[in-house]
Amino acid sequence: MSDREEGTRGIRIGIVDNDPCSLRMIVELVNRSSPALSVVWSATCAQHTLEHCLYDPPERKANVILLDMALNEICGTDVCERIRKRDGSIGIIGMTAYPLDHYRARCIAAGAQGLVGKETLTNAAALAGSIVRAAQGLPCAEQSAFLSAAEAHRQLLDHDEPCSLTPQELRILRLYEAHKSTSEIAENLGIADGTVFAHMHHVLHKFGVQNRNEAIQQCKKMHLL
Repeated sequence: MSDREEGTRGIRIGIVDNDPCSLRMIVELVNRSSPALSVVWSATCAQHTLEHCLYDPPERKANVILLDMALNEICGTDVCERIRKRDGSIGIIGMTAYPLDHYRARCIAAGAQGLVGKETLTNAAALAGSIVRAAQGLPCAEQSAFLSAAEAHRQLLDHDEPCSLTPQELRILRLYEAHKSTSEIAENLGIADGTVFAHMHHVLHKFGVQNRNEAIQQCKKMHLL
């Protein structure tokens, strides 16, 4: 996938919906709505969504995320806020099958650029227009209460969150969570035992915790494990 090009060409999109059937339908609707748009990933849970936002390389990073508000394990507005605290460029559009008023205020506070009803996604022109504006970091509709991605990011920076983990640190924590020993983890990852300990030292420092069990619990709270 090439990098985002000038204007409205090459806009990369990630889609999140906990219902696999609904997810497939929305992917199709987006891909058909405009040749300028391309779905580069889809996810059914918060964990995979956050991993994409944190660790995808620039050429795969989504410019816009369509985010279902009613995920199984966490509210979509919480996922939106976690992304927005870390990133001031990704456009985020909430989706819901419920009345929009149910989520509108929370979406604005969480840093989204818009909120749409799922029943409106079949309107290709409106869908493409909202995505194009969000890809530019703008609210999906002019004169709306939604903020730009950059402005929302600035407003949320006051609410500190633990530093993100590197992919290797996250892999090590997952293996510890699976009850692997340090030696087993080192062998699995092709590194020395001391390197595993060094990574864990960095993790403990980032989270301000005393041991790896506390670090694992912190990651679970962040829906990274």
